[in-house]
Amino acid sequence: MAMVERTTESRAARKQAEVIVDMALDVMLDADNDIAWQGRSIIGALVDFKGEIPRSSGFSGFCKLAGKIDRMKRWSDMHLMACMVVRNLSDRQREAVAYDRFYRGRTKAAIDPFTPEKRIEIYWDDQRCADSLRCSVSAFRSRVYEGYSSIESMMQAQVTRRAA
Repeated sequence: MAMVERTTESRAARKQAEVIVDMALDVMLDADNDIAWQGRSIIGALVDFKGEIPRSSGFSGFCKLAGKIDRMKRWSDMHLMACMVVRNLSDRQREAVAYDRFYRGRTKAAIDPFTPEKRIEIYWDDQRCADSLRCSVSAFRSRVYEGYSSIESMMQAQVTRRAA
């Protein structure tokens, strides 16, 4: 994996590959099955109200079902195609591109509900991603590169088939 100057076309192809992974992640991480179980938790209320349990207003006369149904996704053909493309990657490549799009380069923060002033931040650099996937940094980078290259070649093959 030598460093090569990327062309405008290769950058556009990479961007499309990233969009495909994002769409596949949308489907894979969707929690439609959990919508019925969503509700306000005590810990969530403690965090929102800075450690004090809020008093009830006594009003609970509205139904939230319509809002939950609106959040349920009806996946487009592009989302389903993205899932099929990502499914064709090896398990290691699939994990690596998912980490690349979901974690890499981002800071995740956590707050203890009982000490809200204490904040824990985790920066997901290449080392942390590699550690989470139990591989070396070079193996992680290689898997990401190979995963996107595979997606780009699948997209190119599809364009070629359509042109013929």
